[in-house]
Amino acid sequence: MEWAIWRPVYLEILRDFDYSLEADMRSAAVLAKTVNIERIPSFRTIADMIGKRVSICGAANSLEDELSNLSVDRTIISAGSATERLMVKGIVPDVMVTDLDGEVERQIEASELGSLAFVHAHGDNIDRIVENVPKFRGPVVPTVQCQPFGVVYNFGGFTDGDRAYSLAKHFGVEDIRFLGWDLKRPFLKEDCNLDIKKKKLNWAGSIIEKIEKRPLF
Repeated sequence: MEWAIWRPVYLEILRDFDYSLEADMRSAAVLAKTVNIERIPSFRTIADMIGKRVSICGAANSLEDELSNLSVDRTIISAGSATERLMVKGIVPDVMVTDLDGEVERQIEASELGSLAFVHAHGDNIDRIVENVPKFRGPVVPTVQCQPFGVVYNFGGFTDGDRAYSLAKHFGVEDIRFLGWDLKRPFLKEDCNLDIKKKKLNWAGSIIEKIEKRPLF
């Protein structure tokens, strides 16, 4: 997604959640300094790894029940905590989208096994970036929600789920299947604020709807 198109959406999100633009920029700067540049693949390599047909796995309660619908001819993209739940089932995602929340050890393990990791910076995960990004051994694409610069990219999206959708569209995916998606009933992790989670999922749905209604890339 072009920055000029994403920027007004992003600024509205900041206002709605009372988030700090400056904090996002600080986190982005830390990610840019922390990521190993040699692990960042080229655009062509990323596109080839993602392919044209994907299954995006979200973290809804139904995820495990829907895993039988995974197809070998589709790239598996896991969003957020779906990664560790897939790994528990012995499924290594081809691509994972993460802001380093949840069981990061499973994400690091997936990276060691070859998963392409889109690692995201936002205002309150600087400590997790510093601690965990150097542990990723596979290819890493550093992403931000503020204005991109240098080695960090912004493909659009706010939550791990709609970022996964946004980047899939950005890289020309033609066929997207959703597994473990429920934007009305969130999968609650420990210490999760239900109201905030619902609000984030509303935004995720809105962003996906915007992308579906008009070409943003």
